Amino acid sequence: MNLNQTDLLVSHVAQATAQLKIALDIQPDYADEHFAQFTIGQHCLMLTDKAPVPMTPIHSGTILHFQVENVDQELERLKAAGQTVLCGPQKMDWGTYSLLIQGPDQIVLDFYSFV
Repeated sequence: MNLNQTDLLVSHVAQATAQLKIALDIQPDYADEHFAQFTIGQHCLMLTDKAPVPMTPIHSGTILHFQVENVDQELERLKAAGQTVLCGPQKMDWGTYSLLIQGPDQIVLDFYSFV
């Protein structure tokens, strides 16, 4: 088994794509008004506003974790880009140094490294 894709239902694909382009510092592989796709390592992160089955988007509690080389450098880059820092960077009880920022539709992005 291989978990290799995450599809997030968002309210505005174009806005979410623009925010993730800045936050992740990468371009999407594909983007239109209803769908966007980013390849991150071996994982595909997709955004859509039209689910293939009836769904109610509830993202509270969703955190996407991105391992980075230098959390403090990410903090400076993200602050310069106008991203909203929610917490950190700080050492977490489970052994990571984490920076949490606000993503689209109440999704939280965690940029972390191991300490």
